[in-house]
Amino acid sequence: MAKSVLMVLAHNNFRDEEYTAARDALETNGAKITIASTLRTGAKGTQGLKLNPDLLIDDVNPDDYDAVVFIGGTGSSQYWHDIKAHEIANSANKSGKVIGASSHATVTLAVAGLLKGRRATGHVTVYEKLIVQGAKYTGKKIEIDGNIITSTGANAAKEFAQALTQAIK
Repeated sequence: MAKSVLMVLAHNNFRDEEYTAARDALETNGAKITIASTLRTGAKGTQGLKLNPDLLIDDVNPDDYDAVVFIGGTGSSQYWHDIKAHEIANSANKSGKVIGASSHATVTLAVAGLLKGRRATGHVTVYEKLIVQGAKYTGKKIEIDGNIITSTGANAAKEFAQALTQAIK
């Protein structure tokens, strides 16, 4: 049976490359992708990509997915202190599911408490936020610690996609 992957992205200013690289790699390997955001129409990436998410983040049931991926970009800061985003991440973590976060979205996992004491990376502009939340920031392009995969952002989009694909098989 195909793996089901939830991708959470900001309504505005998600990183197109991080989204498309991950989606393309996962779909090529047979995963079914569902996109969640705060609105179901008109999501727009930093490079101009437009898409209509499949469902609202408030309607997500984490039990319906085998993995959860938080897509980065400056807009992902809308989820840093979002209770529902934290519930999704914590539920997936408690179930041992693969959780990915790229770029600025890594802060969502950190604030949710998932990176405390774990190796993680993220966009260079947010590294202090990760450290304050107890993450062991490495600055590597990709960091895998248990079921959690983090990346620095668009410069590591392909590597992030490959790591997700390998972990979700």
